[in-house]
Amino acid sequence: MQFFSFLLTSLVNLVPFLRILFNNFRFVRSVLVAKDCFTFQSKINVSEDICSENKKKGCANWKIVNPGMPYIQGYVSHISLCPKEKMFIYVNSHLSYRVEIYRMGYYSGLGARLMHVIENVAPSFQEYREKAYLNGCNWHPSIEFEIPSNWPSGFYLIKLIDKKGREAYASFILRQKIPIADFVVLLASNTYHAYNNWGGKSLYSYNSSYNKQAVAVSFKRPYADYNGAGLFFQYEYNLVRWLEKHGFSITYVSDLDIHKGVLSKAIFKTLIIAGHSEYWTFNMRQDVEKLNINIANFCANVCYWQVRLTEKNDGMVCFKQFASKDPYIKKNPKLTTTRFRQYPVNMPEDSLFGIMYKGIVKQQSSFVVTNSRHFLYQGTGLNNGYKIDGVIGGEIDGYFGRPNVEIIAKSPVMLTNNKIGESCTVWYSRPNGCKVFSAGTFCWNWFLDNIHYPKVKVSGHIQRITYNALKALNS
Repeated sequence: MQFFSFLLTSLVNLVPFLRILFNNFRFVRSVLVAKDCFTFQSKINVSEDICSENKKKGCANWKIVNPGMPYIQGYVSHISLCPKEKMFIYVNSHLSYRVEIYRMGYYSGLGARLMHVIENVAPSFQEYREKAYLNGCNWHPSIEFEIPSNWPSGFYLIKLIDKKGREAYASFILRQKIPIADFVVLLASNTYHAYNNWGGKSLYSYNSSYNKQAVAVSFKRPYADYNGAGLFFQYEYNLVRWLEKHGFSITYVSDLDIHKGVLSKAIFKTLIIAGHSEYWTFNMRQDVEKLNINIANFCANVCYWQVRLTEKNDGMVCFKQFASKDPYIKKNPKLTTTRFRQYPVNMPEDSLFGIMYKGIVKQQSSFVVTNSRHFLYQGTGLNNGYKIDGVIGGEIDGYFGRPNVEIIAKSPVMLTNNKIGESCTVWYSRPNGCKVFSAGTFCWNWFLDNIHYPKVKVSGHIQRITYNALKALNS
């Protein structure tokens, strides 16, 4: 009896150890599964294979090592183009220069594929015009180039290198004439331009001359951000790399493409909002709402400000907090350039995403699991209360009471107004039956792929949740 009593006591004492061992095994297994199983069959017969594209030889020379602005800089005639269309590249450089065009993706971790090179372009002397931020540069074209018919959709960087080795970027988005894929990836070109202060002003006072923001900006000017690349590298590139690495069926569009109605022609199941897509037109909002499509929103503060494009689609207007001065408030109130949630527009963002903008956080905080039995956590082994450090940051979205919203994470934060807020990550069933995943934070994509953010530790859990969401949206 003493032996059996001793054995029973020993087994009881082993229970906590076995529980820890089991949980650790489950954790390790979930991470391994997350890394190995991020592919699934396309539901649509796609016309281009991004998976095969990423098996082609990559190149790391797209990175700028010798920033050259303002000595060399440029912009492209169109935000978005299709294969076989002509583009003009406008460059200011007092020295001859070389042009390298890269398609951005994963490419075995190298990040891009070199698509074309133009050698020894003659110097281009361009005039700097007053109020270029508003009226555009009006430079003369330096290069005319027809997009080859076999180039796949994606974000393209044009690297300009002058005779002294000084470097700058221009960029464009290449889309299919009729986008066909499981997922259409939206790149936030309007937001690139809203924050762009090249020529002296943006739609923000903090980076505008005399701290006075513009109410209209031109698309016909270089980007001041990221050496001329715009804001693509801030959030979107991390997701693009991860999606292309794992062979998702994707194709790319710009804000301007959606404004012009491309989604109604496209064949797809889910719209992926890759980054900080803060500025939408009424056409964009209307088209996304009326179509029976699912949405994956991997950022926060999306569709916050309404903008109007100029008649030629070469600039945009947004009065923002000065909306009372917008002539459309009397002329056509629904097109007033104010917050979508405010009068007279009255189209709150959470009707589309389940959550909406709450505020700016003081510092990055932890993602906190609050509904661990939800299917989005399948394969993670996570329990309620588990924290993933640093995922919540920048700007956040909160829950404002919209019905049919399943909150999978409530993450407390301190906002810059010294109030305690809550970032929410959700699964939302829209009234039309379509499904939405919303991350509710700026930093989500950094935990999928940490390029440009080396201090961030890639999370197998965030990868698994992302995969589960995309799989469900594609089912």
